[in-house]
Amino acid sequence: MDFLSEIIAVKKQRLAAAKTRLTLEQIRDRGRARAAENNLNFADALRSYSGINLIAEFKRRSPSKGKINSHANPVAMAQLYESAGAAALSVLTEEDYFDGSLEDLRLIREVSLPLPVLRKDFIFDEYQVYESAWAGANALLLIVAALDDETLRKLRLITEDELGMSALVEVHTKSELDRAVNCGARVIGVNNRDLRTFKVSVDTSLQLAKVAPRDAILISESGLTPDTVRQLRAAGYRGFLVGEALMRASDPAKALREFIQEPEGYRPPRSVFVKICGITNIDDARAAVSAGADMLGFNFYRPSPRFIDPSSAAEIVKAIRAEAGGKNRCASIIGVFVDESIENVSQIADEADLDGIQLHGEEIVEYCRRLKDVCPQKFLIKALAARANDKVESARRYPADAIMIDAFDAKLRGGTGRIANWSFAHELAQRRRVFLAGGLSPENVGEAIAAVHPYGVDVCSAVETEPGRKSAKRMKEFVDAVRSSKLQDETASAGEGS
Repeated sequence: MDFLSEIIAVKKQRLAAAKTRLTLEQIRDRGRARAAENNLNFADALRSYSGINLIAEFKRRSPSKGKINSHANPVAMAQLYESAGAAALSVLTEEDYFDGSLEDLRLIREVSLPLPVLRKDFIFDEYQVYESAWAGANALLLIVAALDDETLRKLRLITEDELGMSALVEVHTKSELDRAVNCGARVIGVNNRDLRTFKVSVDTSLQLAKVAPRDAILISESGLTPDTVRQLRAAGYRGFLVGEALMRASDPAKALREFIQEPEGYRPPRSVFVKICGITNIDDARAAVSAGADMLGFNFYRPSPRFIDPSSAAEIVKAIRAEAGGKNRCASIIGVFVDESIENVSQIADEADLDGIQLHGEEIVEYCRRLKDVCPQKFLIKALAARANDKVESARRYPADAIMIDAFDAKLRGGTGRIANWSFAHELAQRRRVFLAGGLSPENVGEAIAAVHPYGVDVCSAVETEPGRKSAKRMKEFVDAVRSSKLQDETASAGEGS
C-alpha cells in the first residue's frame, strides 16, 4: 500500500467516528451557517501580480521527515506569518501522520486575522467539506489522485458553488491536471511531491505550467526555495505554499520575508490583461470568454452604436457566470459610462452586478473620488483621450484603480479605430496601471505591448464584423497575440491607484 492510500484508509476510520458524534444533516447546517459569514476569499488573495503571494503553512510533522516543530503554537505562528507578509494561511489538520487537528484551524480563525485560511487535509467525503466550513476555513484541498471524477466534481461544487469557499485542486501529473480542469477547477495546486512515493521535484511545476489553462490560478507546493519561487513565478504561478522551511526556521518571520522580498531591481514577467469592449449579445459574450478575455465591457452610453440597456446586460452577465461556474471563474464585467450621474452609475452597477466601472467622459478628479466612496468595491478605470500636449502629471491625479489611454476623437467615445498616443501611455505606465486602447488589433497589439508595457489592453472595433457584433475568430486571434507577448512588470512599484 502506498502512502496516500494508507493515510486515506486511516482517515476513513476517523471520519466514521466523527459521523457518530454529528450527523451529516447537523454538520451541513453548521457549515452553511458559518460559510454565510465568510468574507475572505482565498482565490482573490492570490490573483495579484504585485508581489509574491506566499501561503504560509502551519505543520507540526511530516510522514517523510518526521517531527518538524511539535511544540509550535498555531495562533502565534499564524500571527507571525501575517505580520511578515503572507498572502494566506494553510493549516494541516490531518491527525495521525501530520499531528494536526481541526482545533488548530479553529483557534487561528478565532483571532480574526485578515488572511484567508486553507484547510489542508485528505478530503474525500462531503461531510468533511461542511466540517471545514464549520471550522472557519475559507478554502480546502482536494487531491485529484485520491478522488474519482464524480466525487471530485461533487466536492468542488459543494465547496465553491454552495458554500462560497475556494477549492484548491491538487495535481501531480498531466493526466491529473486534465481531470482537474474537466471538473471545473480554476485554483490548481501543483504538488512537487509525489504523494505515493514522497519524492520531490520542482520540475513538476515547471512542466505543468506549460499546459495549464491561462485563466487558472496556479499554486506550487512542496520543496520550494526563494530562488525556485521566483523561477516559478516567471513561469506563471500566482501562489506558493511553504510550510517546512518556515516551521523549521529559528526566525520564521525572517525566513518568510526571504521568500517574498524581491532582489533589488527585479521585476517579474507578467501577463497583460485583455478587455474586450462593446459586448451587446450573449453569443459574443460567450465567444469572448472562450477566447480567454479577462474582462468584458458593456457600454451604457446611449449614443453609442454598442449601447446595451442594463437589464439586457444583467441577463447576459448572469448567464455567462452560471456557465462558467460562478463569479470567481468568469471574466470580470466592466460597465462603460459617459458623464453619467453618480446615482445612475451606482444603480446600474448594482443592477448588472458589475465588477468594475469605466468612465469615458469628462469626469473630473472630484467625481472619481466621490464615485469611489459610493462604490468602493468596484474596480475603477478612468479613460483619457490623450492629445499631443497632454501632461502625464494631470493623468496621475485621478483616484482610479487604472487609467485607460485611448485615441482622441471629438465625436466618439471609444471604438474610434484610431491609434492612441503610445509614448504618453508608456510614460504613464511607469507610474500607474495603464490600459491601452485605440486602434489595437491582433496585428499590432504585440508591438503596442512592447512599446507601452501596459497593465491591460482594450479592443473593440478591430474584432467586429460591424459595430456591436464581434468576430469569434478575431477575438481569439487578439487574445492569442497578447498571450504570446512578454513584458516586465513596470506597474508593481507604482504607488498610486494600486
